[in-house]
Amino acid sequence: MQTSKISRLPRTIRDQLNCRLDNSEPAKSILTWINSLPETQDVCTKGFNGELIKQQNLDSWKKSGFRNWQLRQAALDFTSDVLPDDDLDSAMLEKMSSKLIRFLQLRYAAVAGSLPAPHEDPEVELRRLSDLCNNLTAMRRGDLSSERLAIEQQRLALEKSRAEKEMENLFWEWTKRPDVQAKLYPHRDPEQHKREVDRMLTHKLLGIPARHSNGDLTPAEDPAALI
Repeated sequence: MQTSKISRLPRTIRDQLNCRLDNSEPAKSILTWINSLPETQDVCTKGFNGELIKQQNLDSWKKSGFRNWQLRQAALDFTSDVLPDDDLDSAMLEKMSSKLIRFLQLRYAAVAGSLPAPHEDPEVELRRLSDLCNNLTAMRRGDLSSERLAIEQQRLALEKSRAEKEMENLFWEWTKRPDVQAKLYPHRDPEQHKREVDRMLTHKLLGIPARHSNGDLTPAEDPAALI
């Protein structure tokens, strides 16, 4: 855990310091500014015998805290600017994520291929191989998780399609119920409906002119229209 002077400052001040460093502000100007702050003076008085921040402290912070801040900012800029969620759908983001992982695996393979010769000290070699094994296990675990997710998505899509088909079949069965038919077609006479279908079929199959109940001859409609 960091115990330096700068690391004990409030986060808001550390963020301001990092921004100044990122803007390449001269070290002398930064030291004058930061040592003039009451928060800095309070931290240095309580934990460092009143010794203010020096050039050495600033150089050390550049290699640790500032470097970590830069990495976090780069990640935030990448996710918010390069890959905005409102411009890319989930399928596109997933495709990009897969490509980034593959790219990382290729780079890792290149680095692993250039490892130095086995170390004479077994403990050093064991630690080196252990780190390699842990990284490979983590990447493989990610591959397996991705495969499981793809299988689960396929299963859910299949279940959804099956449920929609079953729902459609149930709907059509529901429309065939006599009580539902009566509600859907309150003015339809079932017997008259059958006679109309017979009349249309007779006309279509035998060519006999369709005659309505009132005796008029009119062109017959498609029988399917009444089903």
